[in-house]
Formats: sequence, structure tokens, C-alpha cells
Amino acid sequence: MKISRLLGAALAATALVIGMQGCSSTNDATSGSGIHCTAGNYVFCRCADRAEGTKLCKDDGASFDPCATGAAGECVGGEVTDPGTGTPIPPDQVPKPPDEAGAPGSPVDTCPGKPTAVTPGAAIIVDGDTTGAAADLKGKTGACAVGDGGPDHVYHLQPTGTGSLEIQVQGLGALNPLFYVRGTCTDEASQTLCAPPLGAAKLVKSQINVIAGHDYFLVVDGASGSAGKYQLTLKLTTGSFCGDGKVDQGEACDDINKVDGDGCSPSCTAVNGDPAAADCTNPHKVDMWKGAVVSGTGSTTTYGNTFAKPGTSCDPSVGSNLAPDHVYEVTAHAAGTLKVTMTPTEATYNVVLIARKTCTDPATQAGDTLTKCNAQSAGVAEVITVPVASGEKIYVAADGALTAKGTYTIKFELP
Repeated sequence: MKISRLLGAALAATALVIGMQGCSSTNDATSGSGIHCTAGNYVFCRCADRAEGTKLCKDDGASFDPCATGAAGECVGGEVTDPGTGTPIPPDQVPKPPDEAGAPGSPVDTCPGKPTAVTPGAAIIVDGDTTGAAADLKGKTGACAVGDGGPDHVYHLQPTGTGSLEIQVQGLGALNPLFYVRGTCTDEASQTLCAPPLGAAKLVKSQINVIAGHDYFLVVDGASGSAGKYQLTLKLTTGSFCGDGKVDQGEACDDINKVDGDGCSPSCTAVNGDPAAADCTNPHKVDMWKGAVVSGTGSTTTYGNTFAKPGTSCDPSVGSNLAPDHVYEVTAHAAGTLKVTMTPTEATYNVVLIARKTCTDPATQAGDTLTKCNAQSAGVAEVITVPVASGEKIYVAADGALTAKGTYTIKFELP
């Protein structure tokens, strides 16, 4: 969060207090000194180049350290008068003093990189210099491949929160900075983010969604073999997103990755494809919210026969069915009537739809009110409807008549 976002609210609150108290005030510092601060706390200040800064109230409670951008950055041109000067800055918004990236041969010089815990709140600032560092990494084919031959530094990022991580690298002097993020430090193909170079001494920045407990490898590199000093800033803001492994409202699924065709689409809104397993032990999960329509594609060609009953009559106590099936676990997040439509994509595939309240028990077959589980002939869609309560799980098998198997599209609706 920028300091300026806090400033308006803080000034308004200050004005209210002054209006209530009149001309009198209470000072944590020496009475009558005119300094309104608490020793050890930071307040807002403005630099001559209009940059936002902070300054620390000294232990004497009657004076400040010089205004700085961040906890120790240079305030270009010194401090100037600003209406917000003296406004307290919450501790979690004050950038931490910069760390040093380390000399050549230190952990930052090669994989797995310098261990760097990234916690939500205050910015992490690191001063680095790639001069003399190893030139052993480069971005994969594309804009970040120009780092090939340039000395680089590696940071092993370990976020303690889930959310959006903002990354900034300010080049200083001759360095034409760029950076990229990988899932595996030594695997160029695992790159998930590239911030290309903009020129010597320029600022490059981007953001990436990260998950608490997962590892990320950030490489600070130089284009065209350039090397030199830089300042790295990391700021983590917590929040949910598609790909964090947690199904949020409006999402049909979330399997962390951005691969399509594995059972969950990259947008977390469709259940496309076939996961490694789709049976009662490991069902294909679908989350349904009020008013949701979730589509998907699938097949029964690689799975076993989990729903051996009912037979073609759809009576759970009669007959057996030898066809392989694809089992979905549907979680209703609102009460209503779940409607499922399965449409074969092959004219010879005679599809069957079955719903149970207990996956392994055919006696719990859920009543359908629109049509039977096997009412149509080969090549024709089957439709079932099932009453559901909020929070209830229903197990739906995309099946085939007798031994039929094939591919299909499927649609779940909770009007």
C-alpha cells in the first residue's frame, strides 16, 4: 500500500481530533517542544523530488532522523514542507531497512539462491551488486533470454502468505536490469514470470500470485552482459486467486496449476478433461454456486467400472452395468435442483447418467425428476435433475450402457 493511501485517512482523523480538542494537545515528546511523535515511530515526510518519505522519531522524543524514501533510501534534494508532514505511519507500512545481497560466491550467486522469507505487510528491500557474480542463468526463450551472459543473482522466495507479490528492481548505474521467476531454480522451462529490460538504470516491475508454503526462485539478471548495482523491493499483499488451490465463491474448481484438460480449466470455471483418477476414492470435484452453469469435457475410456449398478433399467436393485465410468463429486453451495446434462461426442456412444448420495452405495441413488438415467439411445444426450441441500455432496457418474465407453461434454446447472 502506498503511504499516500494512508495519508488522507490519517489527516482526516487528525483534523477531527483537533476540532474536538481545540488548541490544546498532548505530546508524547518533551512538552512545549512542538514535536508531535512517539519515540521509535515513523511519520510521513516529503522529499524535494516529491517522493514520499518517512522519518524516525528519535529516542529523545524531540527530534527526527532525516527524511528518507523507505527506511534508509536517499531523499533527493532533502525534505520539503508538506501538509501531511508528521502524520504517523503504521508499523506494517514502513519498509524494512535494506539487506545486502552478498559478494560473489555467497548463496545469492547461484541456485538455490539466497533464502528470502516474504511476509505480508512491509516491503522487503535488498541492495545488490551483480558485478563479479556468476553468469550461469538466463530466461527462457523470449524477452528475458537477453539475460544470457549477464551476471545474475538468485533469491529463493518463501512466502508466508498467499496473495499478490509485487517485485521491483531498480537498476543503478550500468546495469540494464531484468528479472524472471521460476518454479524450479535450475529448470529454465519452469519460468512463470518475465519482466524484460527497459534500459540501463531503469526500474522494472511486475507481480505474480504466490501460495504460502510454496517455493519460488527469483533471478535478477542484466541484459546484454550488463552488471552493476540494483535495489530489489518485494511487497506481498494477501488475497485469494484462481490457482491458489482453494475453491473460492464463483469457482468450479482450483487445482493450483494453469494446465487445461486435466479436470480444471486455467480460469477455474470449467471442469475440462480427465484427471488421473475419477472414482469414489478420488472423484473429479465440481463446486456449484447459486445460479452457476459449469461446463466440461471428459471421457470414460481410461477409467474402471465404479458404478456397476444400476443396469440399463436404471433400477438400482436390478441388473448390472460393465461400462467404465467417470465419477464427479458435486458440492452444492446453495439449496436447489441440480441439473446435469451429458452429451456424447460420438454417434455410437450410448451414455448413461447416474447420481448417488453415497458414492459406493447404489441404494442411495438420487431421485431424478426430469428423465431416467438411460432414457435415450446412442448419440443422444441424457439429462437428470437432483434436489440438493446447501453443503450437500452428490456423486454423479458419466457412464455408458452395457459396455459402452467414449467421449462427451457435460454441463452442471444450479438455477
